[in-house]
Amino acid sequence: MALKVLELDRLILVADREVSSFKGINRVRDSLQANVDHVASRDELSRWLVDNKASLTSKKIAFVMVFDPEVVEISPSGSEFGLLLEYPRICITRSSDLSTTLRSIKTGLFDFIEKPFSLEQIRKCLELAFFEYEFAVTINNQFRNLTKREIETCELVVLGHTNKEISEKLDISVKTVKVHRANLMRKTDAKSVTDLLRLHDTFKSNTRQGLIDSATIPPLKILNTQQINKREKRQKSPA
Repeated sequence: MALKVLELDRLILVADREVSSFKGINRVRDSLQANVDHVASRDELSRWLVDNKASLTSKKIAFVMVFDPEVVEISPSGSEFGLLLEYPRICITRSSDLSTTLRSIKTGLFDFIEKPFSLEQIRKCLELAFFEYEFAVTINNQFRNLTKREIETCELVVLGHTNKEISEKLDISVKTVKVHRANLMRKTDAKSVTDLLRLHDTFKSNTRQGLIDSATIPPLKILNTQQINKREKRQKSPA
């Protein structure tokens, strides 16, 4: 599968009282093609979010926050910090006990790095975070371009239904199913059903994580028993 990943403007926010973290990450900014901002307290972070809310809400930038838990907690609460949870977050800490805890629980973090860290270590982690986010946005854009019928067909394809079964469930002809399948494969750049499964899983995962608005996803229309009986009666009726 040759998927062309979108290249978005990249922004890193370092939330840490130690300015050395910001200085280190700032040294690798050119290789990441990213801008870097720094805040040293929760109050500064609140003001930064107010100033940058429009950019973050637009989802038109690739944003990663690198933070020390002394500035903002692992799962920040409060409406002003909720937006941070929709983007990759990398925790940096000097606490070996916290590092051990983070290894054993699901925190919603992209990764964590124990201080002191090397420039290459943080650079690789940031590059991967940016790539995975941009890859996810690329897939989301592809699925947004699908019609309601193509989404419905896709949902049934990934569940393993045949063209005939999809035809019966959606009350459309097999020929129409084939057209929808061809269109959704083309629009998602999927070369096989395996590719489509992978892309669909990423799309659904992004929906759960808030990368896209689930309200914009067309619901899957599955005929109920009464509708199926009516359709079968129509098919049996003499012409």
